[in-house]
Amino acid sequence: MLPMIFGIAIGFGLPIQTAINSQLRKVLRSPFKASLVSFIVGTLVLWLIVTFAEGGSNLPEGFVAAEPWWIWLGGVLGVLFLTGNILLFPKLGAVQTVVMPILGQIIASNIIDMEGWFGLTAHPMTGMRAFGILLAIVGIVLAVVLPGFRSAGVTSTQGRAARGNKNNLQPSTRGPWLWQVVGIILGAISAGQTAINGHLGSELGSATLAAFISFIIGLLLLTVIVVLQEALGYAGLRGRRQRTSRNETARGEERPEEFDTVATARPGVRWLTLMGKTPWWTWVGGLLGALFVFGNSYLAPVLGTGLTVVIVLLGQICGGLAVDRFGLLHAPKRVVTAMQMLGVAVLLAGAIIVRLF
Repeated sequence: MLPMIFGIAIGFGLPIQTAINSQLRKVLRSPFKASLVSFIVGTLVLWLIVTFAEGGSNLPEGFVAAEPWWIWLGGVLGVLFLTGNILLFPKLGAVQTVVMPILGQIIASNIIDMEGWFGLTAHPMTGMRAFGILLAIVGIVLAVVLPGFRSAGVTSTQGRAARGNKNNLQPSTRGPWLWQVVGIILGAISAGQTAINGHLGSELGSATLAAFISFIIGLLLLTVIVVLQEALGYAGLRGRRQRTSRNETARGEERPEEFDTVATARPGVRWLTLMGKTPWWTWVGGLLGALFVFGNSYLAPVLGTGLTVVIVLLGQICGGLAVDRFGLLHAPKRVVTAMQMLGVAVLLAGAIIVRLF
């Protein structure tokens, strides 16, 4: 019972991490900087686990030369997934930021299984798995597509009544579609990362060590990106910051005024000043990410991989619903409808069938 509760808890924490990192993005004015902070914290936590629970992080002699080049791409895909979620969250909300990638994960993971990519044994598509995928798609239609059509219809009708323009279609009714597609792509990226890190973990004999290596690679990549940002003045010009602030205000994103007083300070001074002016929880999203990785590697041999995935998915969906419904961690409150709840339940049922059959 306790392992199942732990699995739900680490799944619940993943949307919380995304909400935290989205707030951090507002503070640092860069999704890459927010991801960097998350990776720094996560890497430190995983280093402690690997060092004290598994006796160190040394690679076997000749391991690097003997393995294929793609085995090191898990960290790169992790950067794309984490940063993409930070961008996705304010556009779609917590529920869709969870469910759209789940659909991408289901589709991509089955393709990977069928083709035997990333060192996996090929498994043919079965009737039950195909039914599970179809059920997941129906769940997305119920949770996302139909509510979107209803919202677009109301917006379009209101616009025509106000302006008499029969061709009126607000950008806000079209924009979510693009971000929803991005969410599906991010899910496919996550499936690739899972397969790669799984192969790396089997070669090393430690899923936690594989996750630690993945975090280090992601940390190095993000460090290069952020250094280039600072060097090129990506976020250094006051005028650009002011324009960004106006855009955030137009989108309804609030940023405390005191942050603007340090916006043009030197990078090191700016980061230290911001740390003193923001809630402590803004900087610990990486802790939840590290616990998610460690928890999955711990639970898989205890509960089995299939049941672990299902339990964690249940936690993720519950976390996304809670963040949207109650506006946790300064996230905007969003109405969660009965149709969305039904769609999420159907999606979860599809995921269970795909994972267990």
